[in-house]
Parts: sequence; structure tokens; C-alpha cells
Amino acid sequence: MNARVLPDTEALARASAELVLEAEAAAGERFAICLTGGSTPQATHRLLASDEYRGRADWSRWHVFLGDERRVPLDDPRSNYFNARQSLLDHVPIPAGQIHPLTDADQYEGLLRAFFGEAPRFDLLMLGMGDDGHTASLFPGSVSLLESERWVIAPPDVVQGMSRLTLTLPALDAARRTVFLVAGAAKADPIRRISAGEQLPAGMVQGAEWLLDEAAAAGLAPV
Repeated sequence: MNARVLPDTEALARASAELVLEAEAAAGERFAICLTGGSTPQATHRLLASDEYRGRADWSRWHVFLGDERRVPLDDPRSNYFNARQSLLDHVPIPAGQIHPLTDADQYEGLLRAFFGEAPRFDLLMLGMGDDGHTASLFPGSVSLLESERWVIAPPDVVQGMSRLTLTLPALDAARRTVFLVAGAAKADPIRRISAGEQLPAGMVQGAEWLLDEAAAAGLAPV
């Protein structure tokens, strides 16, 4: 596991914000970023939208995608798009046509294929991990983990009473750069299991960098 350990969530947010700007600088004429849901990335979003960071990004180059979504209205507080708007998108001047909410699997796959061509090579793919080791809406034991051709699916799993939409492992693996943001003691056990070689969904994403706070990093195997 390619992991970097930060002392706390504030340091993790700052490190990830710097990583986003680094990835933007390395991109070509456009910067394609795929955001993740969950609580941990919100601090990074708020930092990027702050006075300290906002002027350092060329927002006109940003094209924003989502890695997964709950099938709820886009103005529902449970929506990843809604939370990204609240923490980042409503506070920075990204052209509206370059922000792509995820509402339908077939349409989103068509959008990605038109935008990228042969593979969805996001300049930066940001991911989180649940307490059970899931990432995006790919859950342990799900048949969705076996998908090898589609980039976007509506998984058969109904989790917490909600159906979902998600990028698949082939789509996640195609990114130019992938980073997991993981914080909290509840994440130490799945980190331990992944670092020991267990095939939890988050650990199945290829070539990822991991930014961990010290509480989550307690699960890392000794070097």
C-alpha cells in the first residue's frame, strides 16, 4: 500500500488540497477530476474554495465528474453532488457545463466515452473508503465487482435503503492518478485487512495513493 500518514484530519485536508493543485498543474488543456462522496473529502473541498486556495486554481479548465451517487434528487442532502456543491462547486467559478452530475448509468457512460474515448483517464480520481472497505458504491461481496466491460452501472445492491449508481473497477483503474482520503479509527480495521492482502473493494483499485490520518493508519502492517 502506497500510504502517506498525516497527523490529523486538518493536515490530511491540506495535503490533499495540495495534491489536487499538483494534479491540475500536470494536466493538459483541461483538468478532469472525479470527486468522491463521504465526509472526509468535504474538508478538502472547503479548503480549495477558501481564500487561501481559490486563487491558485484555474477553474476554467476544470471538468468535474462523480464516482458514485445515491439515487435521490440532486438537491437531497444525501446526494454526493449536493454535498460537493455545498462544499466546493457553488463557491468557485467552474463553468456550469463542465460540472457533470451522475443521474443515469447509460447516459453517464455515454458522456464519459464521448469525453475520454477509449478509457476514462481522469487526471485525478479522488476516492474514500467506508468502514466495511467499500469504495464508490462497490461493496464487499457484490456482483458489481465482477463487471469487466461497463464503466457505469446501477448496482443490484440496495444499501441503507437506497439504490445507487457507480463507476466500476475498470473505470476506476483507468485514472491517471488516484488518491484515497481516509480518516478515523473506524477505518483502521479495513486498512489493516487491505494492507494484509485481503481483497476488499477499496484495495482492488489499482495503483492508488493513500492519504491517511494517524487514527486510520493504526491499521497499517509494520514495515
